[in-house]
Amino acid sequence: MSPLVAWLARFSHLTSGPAVWGLFLAGAVIYLIAEWRIRLLALFVQYFFLALLFSRLFANRPELALLKMLVGWLICGALYFSARVRQDAVGGRSHFHWAADLPFRAFSLATFTLIAYLASQRYALPFVPENLALACFLLTVLALLFIGTEEDVVVVGVGVLNLLAALDMFYSSQDPGLLVTGLLIMMNLLVGLVVSYLAVVEVPE
Repeated sequence: MSPLVAWLARFSHLTSGPAVWGLFLAGAVIYLIAEWRIRLLALFVQYFFLALLFSRLFANRPELALLKMLVGWLICGALYFSARVRQDAVGGRSHFHWAADLPFRAFSLATFTLIAYLASQRYALPFVPENLALACFLLTVLALLFIGTEEDVVVVGVGVLNLLAALDMFYSSQDPGLLVTGLLIMMNLLVGLVVSYLAVVEVPE
């Protein structure tokens, strides 16, 4: 067994509720805090929890869950360098600050989270375990909030990545095949590269 796979297996006790809510809290940090370094760190953590959840679906092939995590971290690295280029072009120093419309965002997040939780209890997804179904709903809610209320192209891109993760988790529960898993990984890489490029070219004059 690869040392990285063995390292990921050490966190197997977190593959149910803790990983689901850790995934959600990382998304909440991205949504509520506007400082780009903290947002990228939260995305980094989010991909770790995603890998833990995927390790349940790929119990016989944990290297696939590890691959999804490494691809996510590669995307985080690309977004980091793009954000640095954008900051250098704009000038000034980055500092911690909450989103400008924090009360609205907090209310929206709480409301949509409650809807996602109730939906996961009311509408069972076929062949998807309960905790993973909740993760799918939460990822979809985060994606809608990122895409619908954000102007930053990086956060909108993170919303697209969250939506792809929800679809990936749902499909992998039905048929964890190598071909579609590979295609979804390539789609994630493509989205990450496109978002990184747009983050640089949309630097304000």
